[in-house]
Amino acid sequence: IRDAQESRGLGDVYKRQDEYINLITYRHDKSPVSTPVWLSQLGDSIVITSSLNAGKVKRIKATGRATIYTTNQSGSKKLSEEIEVNASIVEDEYEKQLGIKAIRNKYSPISKLFMKGPDKNRAIIKLEERRR
Repeated sequence: IRDAQESRGLGDVYKRQDEYINLITYRHDKSPVSTPVWLSQLGDSIVITSSLNAGKVKRIKATGRATIYTTNQSGSKKLSEEIEVNASIVEDEYEKQLGIKAIRNKYSPISKLFMKGPDKNRAIIKLEERRR
């Protein structure tokens, strides 16, 4: 088990090649909603995928902010410190396809079971380190 203080930023998440992060998004009343998600690196960003009509997509569109930390598959263990990030929905179709490909490549062949259906119904969420 990793030391909860090990992670210092997104670069550390890349270096460790973590499998899962807990994505914490925020409702309008600022209450947090935590979801364990797959991740992949795309340039200097982390990308995750979700259904276009998922609550996390709606919350990110509304607030543009999230918090992440490394976790296990069920999201029950906190394996790194929290990192505040800027979150956005990728609108550019080319960049969206790059994100989908990065996630499918990292999690192949299991990704085929979970990433079914047309890509037009899929959102790619880009996470970038928040500068303080």
